[in-house]
Amino acid sequence: MTERRGRGRPKVTDTDTSVAIARAALQRFAAQGFEATSLREIAGDAGVDVALISYRFGDKLGLWKDIVSQAGAHLREALEEALDQSETASAQQQLDHSARAFLAYLLARPEMPRLLLRDITIDSDRSQWLLETLSLPLHRHFIDLAQAAADAGSEQPSHLQFRVANFIYSAASAVARRERLGKLVDGLGSDLQFADALEETLVRGGLMP
Repeated sequence: MTERRGRGRPKVTDTDTSVAIARAALQRFAAQGFEATSLREIAGDAGVDVALISYRFGDKLGLWKDIVSQAGAHLREALEEALDQSETASAQQQLDHSARAFLAYLLARPEMPRLLLRDITIDSDRSQWLLETLSLPLHRHFIDLAQAAADAGSEQPSHLQFRVANFIYSAASAVARRERLGKLVDGLGSDLQFADALEETLVRGGLMP
């Protein structure tokens, strides 16, 4: 016999509130930065009591670290999925496909590049956490692909690690500053135009020479 659900609003679960808190925190931290964001703002955005955030995460730094860890894990999953889709392709094609997947991910989630760029110029525990949790795994992912593509080619490109790092941060910076770029550069008005310019410059233009 099928159990009928009672009338009224569905019961809010721990998972529901965790997702709401995570979403609100990511948006606030990406847009305002750690220092300018308060737990009260996040609680208001998520529709929960601020005491619930403190209970689950301890403090604002605990919440921030959890958000950065979640973001890093989600990005790695997306890149691994892209690799699976191109597993029979050449090393260069795998690199290009993964680079395009990275750009598409940033464009679909503009809060991600803003989070990636936050605190990186500040010598702090948060800067080190960003480096270890977001930047280094991303760098290693593309270094492995770029080295495989280089090994399959006729010559080794110069400054390979620098090329990879420049690709990652150039992509994040461009997406995070899309509105400003649109005021400086003609022909970037639509999503398609911006995405095409980004790919032409950073992938076809040469992550690898």
